[in-house]
This record gives sequence, structure tokens and C-alpha cells, in this order.
Amino acid sequence: MKMKDIGVFCEVYGNTTHNRVLEYLLENQDLDFAIGDTAKEVGISKPKAYDIMSEFGKKEYVKKSRIVGKTQLYVLNKENKIVKLFMKNFKECLNLIINEASNKKEIVV
Repeated sequence: MKMKDIGVFCEVYGNTTHNRVLEYLLENQDLDFAIGDTAKEVGISKPKAYDIMSEFGKKEYVKKSRIVGKTQLYVLNKENKIVKLFMKNFKECLNLIINEASNKKEIVV
């Protein structure tokens, strides 16, 4: 199982398994995802991914979207108030990277 490099969201809010899964969902917020694929991309076991998704489902962070074959797909629940906050914070984290890159570019020039 590969260990994904952590992104800026996890650098800011902590490199926990839950945050790594959340960061993956935020990175792919417009896509449907399968729990098995999430586990592979985040570098965790499928049982752990199922546990986290179950928890996220109970909190309504994710919702079922459709079934492809025998695979249940999910989407980030963008209507959830907390998810909206996560999305805002994720965008701010991305802005940090952009600003840091811009500042480095100005210094080099």
C-alpha cells in the first residue's frame, strides 16, 4: 500500500487518517468515488476506509450517488454546512500554495 504525500490541507490541519481521506475527497469534490479506490489513493486498508466512510456518512459529509456494477459510489455532500466549511478551508489552503509560489517567483526575478 502506498503512502500518499500529504497535501497542504493536512499540513495545516494535521496529518491524520481522517484528514487524509477528507483531503482526497476535497481534491476530487466533483467526482464520484468508490471506497476501495479511496483506500488505495490515501494509502490505507479497505476496512479502515469503510470505517471512515461510514463515519462520514453518518455525519452526512458524503452521500451515496450511484452504483456501477456491484460498486457503490459516493460524492461529497456539498450541501452539508461542515463540508462547505471544509471546502472553504481547502480553497484557502490552495491559495496559500499559490501565494507562496508567487512570492518565490518575485524573489527569483
